[in-house]
Amino acid sequence: MSATYRQSSVVSTAALEADPYNRYYARGPRVRLTAEQVRDQALSIAGVLSAKMYGPSVMPHQPAGVWKSPWNGDDWKLAEGDDRYRWAIYTFLKRTGPYPAMITFDGVAREVCTARRIRTNTPLQALVTLNDEAYIVAARHFANRIFEKGMKTPNEQVALAYQLATGRLPDAAKAAVLTDLYKKSLTDFAKQKQKAEQLCGEEACESTPEMAALVVVANAVLNLDEVLVKG
Repeated sequence: MSATYRQSSVVSTAALEADPYNRYYARGPRVRLTAEQVRDQALSIAGVLSAKMYGPSVMPHQPAGVWKSPWNGDDWKLAEGDDRYRWAIYTFLKRTGPYPAMITFDGVAREVCTARRIRTNTPLQALVTLNDEAYIVAARHFANRIFEKGMKTPNEQVALAYQLATGRLPDAAKAAVLTDLYKKSLTDFAKQKQKAEQLCGEEACESTPEMAALVVVANAVLNLDEVLVKG
């Protein structure tokens, strides 16, 4: 929480030329959040991150069929209630079956000692945050949070979603892109109401084309660079 660490990562051309490696700490670091932080932040923005501490490990959402023990037939058993949304540090880990979403974001399998983690940026990471069940569920709760605030128009919903995720309102260009995404999604879901119900799932308070379109927008906001990266 030091003032040095909390500096903006924005840098001028002159400053970059004078200190390309930031050895004088004239700007803040710009790095992607860690594997655990990416998941915990999505749940926090969605308003469902559990503050419960201590106790045994839990099994949160993950894609079906990914985890299975070939030796004793154990399967991934989804935790009940708020345990599904506990901090990532409480996620059940097994060396032969690590949590896949965290591994994709450079988490460790704990097979060997790791002095530090590397940071990568691969298309697989975008596939996780766009499609992994844990992030779809987070997007549903996020959409509910926006809906329950009483925002009626797409413009208001988009502005609130962006503000809740980043702490600031979107500029006109970003707002236009997200509003257009909402409108196109609404048109598609109005024609395919069964898909709207599938996307809303059991977590959404309503299974309507409007809510499904809002889930799409919420998912997109959770995938924004300014949300996944500390800047």
